[in-house]
Amino acid sequence: MTRLAKGRDTHLLPEEIAAEALRQFDAGSEAPSIRQLATALGVAPSAIYHHFPSRSAIVRAAVQIVWDESTQELLAMTPHPLTDDPAEVLVAIGIATRRAFGRHYRIAPWMAATPLGNPREVATLQLMTNLFERMGLYGEDAGAAFHAYASFTFGAVLFAATRRITNERLAAESKDESPAEPAYAVDPDPDGGTLPALQRMVQISTTDPVRDEELFALTLRRLVEGFPSGLTRPAVS
Repeated sequence: MTRLAKGRDTHLLPEEIAAEALRQFDAGSEAPSIRQLATALGVAPSAIYHHFPSRSAIVRAAVQIVWDESTQELLAMTPHPLTDDPAEVLVAIGIATRRAFGRHYRIAPWMAATPLGNPREVATLQLMTNLFERMGLYGEDAGAAFHAYASFTFGAVLFAATRRITNERLAAESKDESPAEPAYAVDPDPDGGTLPALQRMVQISTTDPVRDEELFALTLRRLVEGFPSGLTRPAVS
């Protein structure tokens, strides 16, 4: 058995490394280095490489923690995704994904990395297959529906995360930590016309996050309910 590193009373685990990487992302780091992780965990860099071949592998493991949080959030909303209403499950998946990566928005850009086909990703595609087929979507119809669904959901998550990251960087560069003032006045009257309504939407993610999520869910539900069904059914032998 390997000796414990000085200052530690447990052996290093890959889950611990991934969790520390996510913690450093949340604290403001950009893809923490192996040395940074080793220092925080009280081990030598070689101990990190014993579990992960590269920094990118660690980041992928940290992203998976967020996906696992998303799964737990999904199950809290719809405990039986294989039998609950498929359209509602798809909406719940979108909301859960948005919430999880909203909590860990600094690592959200890494969610866009090309999947590697690990067992968890395969299980996710199997769930999506179940949902689309129960909606009457098969083959290329299901593929097209999945493309639209993923593009909208991932796009919304990535836009929100990128906006927050960019605003933080701009504030830091200008030495101004307070939110920037809008370049135009916003009419507080909800019946004040189309332009003020659009102006409110530009800022809604920061001014009214609850309503922001409601609009996301509403739009996603309309997208899902608009998928054509039954266009390509398996041939009956």
